[in-house]
Amino acid sequence: MLVSPNEKIIHDNCETAIEYGKSFHKNLDYSETSITEVEEILDYYSKELNPGWIKSVIRTITRRKPTTNQLQSMALIWGVYLGEVIRNHNLDRCNWYVENVFGDGEVLHLQVGSVKAFPIDKVYKRLMNGPEDNILSFYDVIKYNVLEKESHS
Repeated sequence: MLVSPNEKIIHDNCETAIEYGKSFHKNLDYSETSITEVEEILDYYSKELNPGWIKSVIRTITRRKPTTNQLQSMALIWGVYLGEVIRNHNLDRCNWYVENVFGDGEVLHLQVGSVKAFPIDKVYKRLMNGPEDNILSFYDVIKYNVLEKESHS
């Protein structure tokens, strides 16, 4: 079977998320409840990325801060998993696409009904901003505001 590069990226990153989840004693099984598990993992990472003032200064001096590439890699891994949970529960109305959405390069995103959703970007924001960018609310918005409205249209 020939697998597209996008399918390989999605599969490989989901497998990585599942393996990383095991190190947190989480069973990531693509269920809607597994999003709560991922949110707990992202909360841990976010707290590590955004420590208090003293720890932040020490990290800057010792150069022990994650690189931009490392942060983007984390966002890709967890964002693809989040997107796959959304897609798996809405197969008839949801799929992955790579498009030049914003005019500055191609972006991997979900087309959810008539709406484009960016779970990778959402995870990046969650890592950087903390609980104010909770992925549970992102999932709920897609599920109830996008998918439910479209199913009643």
